[in-house]
Amino acid sequence: MEKFFLRLAIIILSLFGLSVFGWLVKHNSTGDKILGDKVGKGLDAYVSFLDLFEKSVEEVKKLPETFVPTPAGFEAVNKLENDLYALISYSNAEEGRSVEIRNLKNDESLHKWDIANPYQAHDRIMDPLLLPGKRLVYSYNGVTGLICLDSLGNQIWNQDTIAHHHSINLDSAGNIWACTYTKENGGFIIYKGFYDVDGRELVYIDNTISQLDPNTGKLLFHKSITEILNENGLSNLIMKSPNIEDPIHLNDVQPALKTTAWYQEGDLFLSFRNCSALMHYRPSTNKVIRLIEGNFYSQHDIDFLNDSTIIFFNNNSHTFWSSRPSNWRVADQRIDAGDYYSNTMAYDLKNERLYPYEKKVYDEHQIQTFTEGMQEVLADGSLWIEEQNSGKLWVFKNGELLYKNVLPSQHEGHHHLSNWTRILSKKP
Repeated sequence: MEKFFLRLAIIILSLFGLSVFGWLVKHNSTGDKILGDKVGKGLDAYVSFLDLFEKSVEEVKKLPETFVPTPAGFEAVNKLENDLYALISYSNAEEGRSVEIRNLKNDESLHKWDIANPYQAHDRIMDPLLLPGKRLVYSYNGVTGLICLDSLGNQIWNQDTIAHHHSINLDSAGNIWACTYTKENGGFIIYKGFYDVDGRELVYIDNTISQLDPNTGKLLFHKSITEILNENGLSNLIMKSPNIEDPIHLNDVQPALKTTAWYQEGDLFLSFRNCSALMHYRPSTNKVIRLIEGNFYSQHDIDFLNDSTIIFFNNNSHTFWSSRPSNWRVADQRIDAGDYYSNTMAYDLKNERLYPYEKKVYDEHQIQTFTEGMQEVLADGSLWIEEQNSGKLWVFKNGELLYKNVLPSQHEGHHHLSNWTRILSKKP
């Protein structure tokens, strides 16, 4: 009986305390600070906790895809001995975009451009290009033409007769080469190509390559990939692609900066993701010198390793994911076809030999990005990797991990999606 009365007393006191608390909240909300201003503010903060929590949950739910959840327990590694300058882009706190020159060795910011985003929250500035005098060339990927800013962010020129997507690179004369779309009646990413199969007309997105004057943005060269394929007897590549609507999907145009025994200055190396092919093309003669195919899939980012070898980022994944039909039975005893990760591949132009480059580090650290992805061999021989989908950035040298990090963001628990980080060969 004694326990019963004790519990009853606790209940009565609790109800009385809640009643007093509610009475204080009621008067405080009407501006009557019975307990003083400081206590009143504290009371407001206390009773607003659930609103703040709900707001933060909603904010995380609404984060655009330019932010990536940081894995629990993620540990950065930085054993860089040399400065590593990079041109990065990310979504800033004002819901715009920032492009920044940053030294990844010590996270020092050397210069920054803040750019408004009048487009969708997930639209990205990818692969911005730095010109002499801290001029910046950029686009909103697949949304705008190319725009050039001075070091203070003032616009110098805007080439809007084309739409830019994916990569931008400089040739030996300092001109800009870009992956583009041709605009028509103000629109782009349109079905400009077509072919017939068994009496059916199939339409698809055509890609173009464009060369621009870096000082004015004027187009110096503009050519359809479909035309290049047709004029070189290679239109069968369109039929090979698993994607009928986007069979080419050009994602890199890499100019040759000098002449060697295996390519000429001004030649272009092109990467077509959706038909898993690389092309060595000579604009001066409109000739395809060689087509490179093999055991790589959905690749990106072609670079020169030496005078006779190119490397490229092999995503090593299906172009599109698909689920098995629900009525297909999974066998009780299955045959293991192995684990697949992305890697860097090398192609020896002299011997026409394709081989993996530093594959071990990709497998050991399970580096995989379904789309995009970058690599760069640095001056000291180390390998830079952007694992784009996860936003992880890596540097390896002779198999040793020197750097592993993400770009921290203003949202706790999330980091910035990487947007084709451009490694700079020297301090700007």
